[in-house]
Amino acid sequence: MTVIKDRNIYEKISKEDVLKKLTEIFEGKNVTNKSGDLYPYSYDMTECEPHTPDFVVIPENTSQLIELVKFCNSNLIPIVPYISGNNVGGLTIPEKGGILVDFGKKMNKILHVDDNMMYALLEPGVTFGQLKKHLDENYPHLRYSYPFAPPYAGVVGNVLLSGMNNLSCKIGSMGDSINGLEVITADGEIARIGSCFYGKDEAAPDSWWCRYPMPDLMGVFINWQGMTGLVTKCAVQLWPNPPIKKTYLALVFGLTDVAPVMREVGRTDIIDDISAVSIEVVKMAVELPIPTKFSGEPDFASMFSISAKTKNQFNAKEEILFNEVENLNKQGKNVILVNADEFVKLFNLRVRCYLDLPSVVLPLVEYSGLTWFGSYAPSHKLEELIEKVNKLFNKHNITPFIYMKMMKSGHYAIFRPIMRYNKFKEGEEERYHMLLEEITDVCIDLGCIPYKTPAWMTEKIRKKINPGWINLFEKIKKCMDPNNIFNPGRWNT
Repeated sequence: MTVIKDRNIYEKISKEDVLKKLTEIFEGKNVTNKSGDLYPYSYDMTECEPHTPDFVVIPENTSQLIELVKFCNSNLIPIVPYISGNNVGGLTIPEKGGILVDFGKKMNKILHVDDNMMYALLEPGVTFGQLKKHLDENYPHLRYSYPFAPPYAGVVGNVLLSGMNNLSCKIGSMGDSINGLEVITADGEIARIGSCFYGKDEAAPDSWWCRYPMPDLMGVFINWQGMTGLVTKCAVQLWPNPPIKKTYLALVFGLTDVAPVMREVGRTDIIDDISAVSIEVVKMAVELPIPTKFSGEPDFASMFSISAKTKNQFNAKEEILFNEVENLNKQGKNVILVNADEFVKLFNLRVRCYLDLPSVVLPLVEYSGLTWFGSYAPSHKLEELIEKVNKLFNKHNITPFIYMKMMKSGHYAIFRPIMRYNKFKEGEEERYHMLLEEITDVCIDLGCIPYKTPAWMTEKIRKKINPGWINLFEKIKKCMDPNNIFNPGRWNT
């Protein structure tokens, strides 16, 4: 493990001179070091320890960022990328201070949508709501793969962190759907990765169509949490938008029986997306103030999304789904399948937040605090994960909120226990963090791989990682960022 000694990051240059340089690069109106301006960037909804940046800058173009990176690299000043702050994991909290780069304000343009090859070229600040509106108005026959995130959350940050989406059972993680990147490396050089790599200067808008077959350098930036460079452009895949769509809600009785239901339905190759939540989450969604499960109620609700180009195609997919659920019931599972649209009409329109993405799932964020253990998980261990994590929730007298998803036709799963809490109530952060630590230990022991990881979590998983992997990781980080200026502290760098 690399040990970086804490230092005075302004030992080579004074803060006053830094402010002068930043004002020169970004103009005064796009630079601040005022405490009131810096405070909102110092924390997120999680229990991760707050840290305040020394400066915030709002870039308008790549040229400014090249100057910034060269300046910071020469003076050993940290740079932290930021879009909307809508992350769960402390990923944009500037642990070592330095300069926070807010992409969301002005570098937020949709640069190109390629109708033929189905991709969108985006600046880092583009939000899910912005992209959806643009596609709905100009390319209604195309769709993007949206996560369970608010419309103001950033697209590029999500794909770079391999987030999940509402086509996950079909296409896998968001990281799999990146066609190309433009990045600024530590020496201030622009590198274009993917089929856009031809040419010295700008790439043609129609050249961002593929990631292979050149040596794949994309992995040097995906899931690195901004530790290897600044991404300034990203091309994301779009998908055909079929006219027929329907979501089914499966109520599953039996604590662990939702696992085989998700696995078997996921393998049918007819589903766009499968997600499952504890029944307590469903109750939360219909605005029950204290969502408690009672005896005889289902344990989980799972959503199956189907889309089709024609009615015949849809009927065939629906028939396969019905047959699969019937077979599961014959095997002793207890699954009730209902039309999600009818469920919404009967219970609460807020449930549409789960169906019409992107949107804010209001009950999940109505408290001041939100934290989770988000992970990619081996799907054959879901039963054991559900059972053990549910016991931990009950042990701490905290309502069990478990969210799961089947990925890429069942090749792997997402397992994500979630906790909402009152950040400002005495002792609450400590109580929920204690539960989160115990959940983390159990899940890592069962082979789960956390994503969007806070530093305390990566410290735990480092103890179990193959030493050769860690050595290679350290070498790449040192090669890409010799002065440790890019989001230092992530993955304990």
